[in-house]
Amino acid sequence: MQTIKLEMTADRRFLPAGGRNLADYNPKELMLVAMGDCAGRTALAIMRKMRLEPVAFEIEVEGTIDTDHVQAETQFTAFVVTYNVTCSRIEDQDRMSRALELTHDKHCGVAAMMRHIAPVDRRILIHSIEAENQ
Repeated sequence: MQTIKLEMTADRRFLPAGGRNLADYNPKELMLVAMGDCAGRTALAIMRKMRLEPVAFEIEVEGTIDTDHVQAETQFTAFVVTYNVTCSRIEDQDRMSRALELTHDKHCGVAAMMRHIAPVDRRILIHSIEAENQ
């Protein structure tokens, strides 16, 4: 299994979590980074149109491979994208979820391309600051 995690920065870019450098990733992990970055940018564009602003946004992409270790002939057999979003208000959660569904199922071009390689499933986790403060 190959796994990457991206975090939204203050300037709304998606960078590797933990300060990891892109040069540290192997080529198959870079494919996962591309899918996560595309999904994040697409989701933010849809959220902007819906007048939503995430407080925090992380994307984790897992790719199941058909070998124990990455080799030249290793192929992906499945992908899972986990969207973990924090919003300000409880009433924004349904619309945030809808934005992420549209991103994943319809508008992210890299996810669409990866579906030609293997199934791409999703998990959506939405938290609200408002709920945490009550």
